[in-house]
Amino acid sequence: MVVLGETWPTIRSAYEDFKDLKPIIEYRPQEKIVYAYPASPYIDDLTERTREQARQTYQDAVAAGNFMVFVCDTRDRVLRSYVFPLEEPGDGRIERAGS
Repeated sequence: MVVLGETWPTIRSAYEDFKDLKPIIEYRPQEKIVYAYPASPYIDDLTERTREQARQTYQDAVAAGNFMVFVCDTRDRVLRSYVFPLEEPGDGRIERAGS
């Protein structure tokens, strides 16, 4: 489980700034940086092993009115995806929902 805490408003803001483009949000907790990326190029840049699963998860998220966040742990070199409803979650806690 990931706890976003004080970063959640920044993640929401990054999504809202580009919501018409349905971006993928990347959060790097060690650097405390949030990026918004166009979805197709971001997914195309993933490893072959995870690309199709991420693409399907993204398409399902958008169809359901949700958005996708990748948490990139640069220290341990781990990238995990999560899906969020467009409404704010109650406590800022999320369960892993993707690759």
